[in-house]
Amino acid sequence: WRRPPWFMRLMRFGITGLMATGIHVVVAVTLITRLSMLPYMANPIAFLTATGFSYATNTLWSFSSRMGRPTLLRYACVSLAGCLATTAIAAAAEAAHLDYCIGILLVIALVTPSTFALHSLWTYRSAR
Repeated sequence: WRRPPWFMRLMRFGITGLMATGIHVVVAVTLITRLSMLPYMANPIAFLTATGFSYATNTLWSFSSRMGRPTLLRYACVSLAGCLATTAIAAAAEAAHLDYCIGILLVIALVTPSTFALHSLWTYRSAR
């Protein structure tokens, strides 16, 4: 039984996402606890740090592509769309009076495959 070619990209994308989440948490917590930075200032720095890591790792490892302006701009657009979708899903779950854990699960179930598909079909389509 052979796995489809996209399967390994999906696994690497997931691993990269978990690592980027860890980086976000470590950077945010460090800035807040060690440098007494306010969370609303620390989280954007942590987000940008994690997104930079995610771009480099997904480009070079997950999608075996080249880093450059075209992929960076497309990656940024998909990341922004994912951020907006995450916010909308979380707000909808809250408005529906769902437990926040349900909102998180909905984000994982909807945003992760959507961003993977967008990266596969658009971000890295012409760069491979």
